[in-house]
Amino acid sequence: MAKTVAMAVPARTAERAIRVLRGLQLIDDRFEFGRTGGTVLIPIVRKPSAQEACRIEEQCGGVKVEQPLLPEVVRKPRDLREAVCHEIPKELVSNLPRSFDTIGEIGVVELPGELDQFARVIGSGILRISSHLRMVLKESSDVSGTYRTRKYEVIGGSGVTETVHREFSNRFRLDVATVYFNPRLSHERMRVAKQVKEGERVIDMFAGVGPYSILIAKAQPRSKIYAIDINPEAFKYLSENILLNDVADRIVPILGDAREIVARRLRNVVNRVIMNLPSESKDFVESALEALDGRGGIIHYYTFASRNETTDAVAETIREDVEEHGRKVESILFASILKEVAPNKVQIAVDLLIK
Repeated sequence: MAKTVAMAVPARTAERAIRVLRGLQLIDDRFEFGRTGGTVLIPIVRKPSAQEACRIEEQCGGVKVEQPLLPEVVRKPRDLREAVCHEIPKELVSNLPRSFDTIGEIGVVELPGELDQFARVIGSGILRISSHLRMVLKESSDVSGTYRTRKYEVIGGSGVTETVHREFSNRFRLDVATVYFNPRLSHERMRVAKQVKEGERVIDMFAGVGPYSILIAKAQPRSKIYAIDINPEAFKYLSENILLNDVADRIVPILGDAREIVARRLRNVVNRVIMNLPSESKDFVESALEALDGRGGIIHYYTFASRNETTDAVAETIREDVEEHGRKVESILFASILKEVAPNKVQIAVDLLIK
């Protein structure tokens, strides 16, 4: 039991009072309601202003502020807003992120600048609503560099940044601080994996820790996947994950630049190419085309675009780029926005059937 501020209202008007107080954002959800005789005690976050008190009196009548002992609520907050709304300024509550990423036992959140000083509060709030997490990281830089990594700040919990992430019954060991991994693309990875047919040969040009390659290997056991990545840390985890998921007979992990690997050993070898490097895919188009065998095949191309651009316009630009390299695009099989990555910037997936 703890002493708090509460509004004492007649039981007959309690329902109406709750609606009014909820509308004024005065109810303190950290405490349970109380009752003494014919009076209901509604916990509030603060004493109402004179104007608020007049409104409450007009609509409910016979109310007064007390300081009773009420039991604290032990239930888990329903969401981040409820978890931290009493610890950050009221005017900033609406700026709280509506979601955060979960990678294994680690939560990853992006915060606007005005919430930086409350990062630890928000990190603790995320741990309260997601009891399976042991650590929360705040993104402190964009994805950048050849190895596609970003910087993080620990804002909740503790421990190492290595974890095991589960996706469609597959397990991926990775270190979020040294490799790129996006859990939001799980359904896109499954969409691609379901298209692979028996006996296909696939190049995953930017394989990372293996989410596309391993999902394809599981979905189509009679496929052959060449999984390439230039980041030694990503290659290390890719090799581990191939063994962890028992697909070593289907995936060939290769460390290096995809352009050099294709030129040296994978020309005219495959029927399908995955190009999940949105910021630089254009620079690898020629190599992707060289990798396709004489019958052609399918390229899964990813890129960034302005929110104002239509997917058809983006797909047409990619078609022109491919045809400038001497191959014919028989058709655009798929073109869709996958997610927003920044204000007015989206990631787009385009599937091309190449002659």
